[in-house]
Amino acid sequence: MDRNRVDKVEESGRAERSMSEGQKISGRLMQFLTAALAVVLCAALAFYVSDGYYQIGNDKFRAYRNVMSAGCILLFIALIPCSIFRFRAHESPRISATDGFVSLYLIFLLISVLSGGYYRDALWGYPGWNVGLFSQVGFVLLYFFLSRFGRYYRVILAALCVMAGIVYVLGILNRLMIDPLGFYKGLTNVQKTLFLSTLGQASWYGSFLAVTLPVGMSAFLYAERKAVRALSGLLMLSGFCTLVTQNSDSAYFALAGVMIVFFLISSRDPELMRRFMTALALLFASGKVMYYLMQIRPNPEFKPDFVTELMWTSNVTGLLLIVCLLVAAALYLMQKHVAALRYPDGLMRRLRPAVPAAAVITAAVMVCVVILQTKGMIGGRIGDKLAAVPYFHWDPNWGSGRGRIWSFWAKMFAEADLKYKLFGVGPDCFQCYAADHYSVEQATYWGRMKLTNAHNEWMTSLVNVGILGTAAYAGIYVAKIRSLMRMDRLDVVAAGIAASCVSYMLYNFFCYQQVLCTPFVFMLMGIGEYIVREDRGIDSVQGG
Repeated sequence: MDRNRVDKVEESGRAERSMSEGQKISGRLMQFLTAALAVVLCAALAFYVSDGYYQIGNDKFRAYRNVMSAGCILLFIALIPCSIFRFRAHESPRISATDGFVSLYLIFLLISVLSGGYYRDALWGYPGWNVGLFSQVGFVLLYFFLSRFGRYYRVILAALCVMAGIVYVLGILNRLMIDPLGFYKGLTNVQKTLFLSTLGQASWYGSFLAVTLPVGMSAFLYAERKAVRALSGLLMLSGFCTLVTQNSDSAYFALAGVMIVFFLISSRDPELMRRFMTALALLFASGKVMYYLMQIRPNPEFKPDFVTELMWTSNVTGLLLIVCLLVAAALYLMQKHVAALRYPDGLMRRLRPAVPAAAVITAAVMVCVVILQTKGMIGGRIGDKLAAVPYFHWDPNWGSGRGRIWSFWAKMFAEADLKYKLFGVGPDCFQCYAADHYSVEQATYWGRMKLTNAHNEWMTSLVNVGILGTAAYAGIYVAKIRSLMRMDRLDVVAAGIAASCVSYMLYNFFCYQQVLCTPFVFMLMGIGEYIVREDRGIDSVQGG
């Protein structure tokens, strides 16, 4: 009897060791496949084209669809044994706030499809944009796979940064009328102002830049290894050079949010603050240098936007460049040579909450100024100066036509049934609903052109997935930024991801979801969740 009991104990021990080994092998397989999917997706979206800029939006979606389909099939097959081992080990999943919001978003996506009734359109989305249910489910899967199996996230981020750097350099060369890939062949100078690098439309290019640039900036600011800082500094500088020639005021709006995030982190330490001021100096210097280079190789049809012109020629940005250099030099002397000088910790503690508060107040004041100026309530010299800036007068052409688009959106959303307000009309079904209910207005305003979204992701989301879906979607970003910024230790990757999320939210206040930005931000948030779970000692994977 005793012998039988010993045999059973030994057999149980062997079974447990076998299951433990099985868990490790299946977990490692999931980690490898997840990293492979992410790297291949980064490369495919960055570089795949079939015929230059012709139908490039369809090319990018085709790349996304094929990579995600093949990759997810392999991952789900590999997930079966991994899940079995975890079930046998009686391991319950740990659900974070971000996990909850992502799950709710997926639920409300499905409900929106039923609510709108545009089933075929909702599945693939509007042609050329293609952010329907298929793409949205892919975003969710990228998040969950990387949040649980993102062990090789450094490899993924290194690959993303290398590919982003190549894209940036090509974008810079294109603005200097240098076309190494031959994509500009047959295009007019006007068309050349609208397309960049291997990504196509300049606004799509800008959204990719808004998501990826903060990752390189974070490494420059916070990495300890000098080689990493040097390489990331080159990436950051190339990103600045292409940003100041990309010609999108939305990109500066996003960059302001990025700089606020990095200021909040950097102001805690004099060395980090010195690097931050150096980065600001490089930004302002990039505007001046690229202005002179573009005078040497100009595109006569290129007309800089208001903020781009400020970056290029304004004395204000020149003065800011000098100030940033002087502050960086003073911080360096304070650390290295003048021991009597102390870093003003007290001042920085007061500035940390004051800077984002000032940004919010400034935005509110700007809105008030636009309202007052539009109504003609600001007169005299101030009114005359404001009149010279197009952004201070609201009309249908405001913001490259967003004045008319947002007014149309407001009417459409206000008149929608309660069901549509709460649950939406389906992912990427904005145009379907508008064509069914507002075809006359669309034809009047835009003729044969189709309005596929509100050129504001949050307004578009209110139509597509309703108030509840939009609340869940916004909750994803807020929860993830909050968890990353509340980590006990400064993590280079976490800081970059938090800044990328802020950048994406602000850039897409004037833009929209598409496959050159939204998959990347979900990938980054998944990596961010993996890092947070590591920081809290939560076992995200089964690979050891």
